[in-house]
Amino acid sequence: MTRDLRIAFRQLRKSPGFTVTAILTLALGIGANAVVFSVLNAVVLRPVNVPNAQNLYMVQRDKFPSQSYLDYLDLRDRNRTFESLATYNIVGPVGVDSGGNPSTAWPYLASGNYFDALGIQPHLGRFFHAADEQGMNSAPYVVLSYAYWHGHFHDDAGVVGRTVQINKHQLTIIGVAPPAFRGTELFFAPAFWIPMVEQSSIEGYDALKYRGNHSEFVVGRLKSGVTPGQAAADLNTLGAWLAKTYPTDDDGVKFTLARPGLVGDMLGGPARAFMAGLMLLAGLILL
Repeated sequence: MTRDLRIAFRQLRKSPGFTVTAILTLALGIGANAVVFSVLNAVVLRPVNVPNAQNLYMVQRDKFPSQSYLDYLDLRDRNRTFESLATYNIVGPVGVDSGGNPSTAWPYLASGNYFDALGIQPHLGRFFHAADEQGMNSAPYVVLSYAYWHGHFHDDAGVVGRTVQINKHQLTIIGVAPPAFRGTELFFAPAFWIPMVEQSSIEGYDALKYRGNHSEFVVGRLKSGVTPGQAAADLNTLGAWLAKTYPTDDDGVKFTLARPGLVGDMLGGPARAFMAGLMLLAGLILL
């Protein structure tokens, strides 16, 4: 091996042009692969940062990621294949006034069982729960993301119990999420989470009472032993019931499952195809 290396280095010294070209080509190929795989891992391969993420799925309606809140309630209460189904929605920007300089932020509106369904624990204080929801505008609470708490409240452990004005609506801070949890969409980290039942107070209109308003994302954990195919079949049995019961809004509805994190297949499908193409191109450069 030592003799082979000496011969190789002698040959490289004799052909500096070839040597430089070979080194630059290898560096470009290896660098391109490293960069593309890093992006692929961060955007496509890495699951949502929750316990047992392999059992977490997004429910899609006719291959689109959003549902109506009323359909979500029917799916949550009538399905037989999910341990729990939760819903959330990205809203904003909203005005935030915590007694200092007013600012804007982008939060999630989330169902009361959102954090429990994901199986995460708060860094500080507590999360809101399904028991906190007693009808519309019944849970005036907010859970801060760790990054927002760190950046806007300077790691103040006494933040729990303070009130803030969000779109001129008073909410009480009840907890702070753990550092590693940045929401259920990989491309968007919310500043904080607000109970879904506060939607009309935050956004100024009541969208939750309209079955034709499809603006909520639905995620849930499969029960032990249940396959995605079995869960989809169960949901489509409910879809047939919804179509029969609410033909104006749900006629012909079909449900599918997708991995969460990239707005279901709406971004996930194109992102995976694009990144696969980049990986192929980077591999060809390396070859």
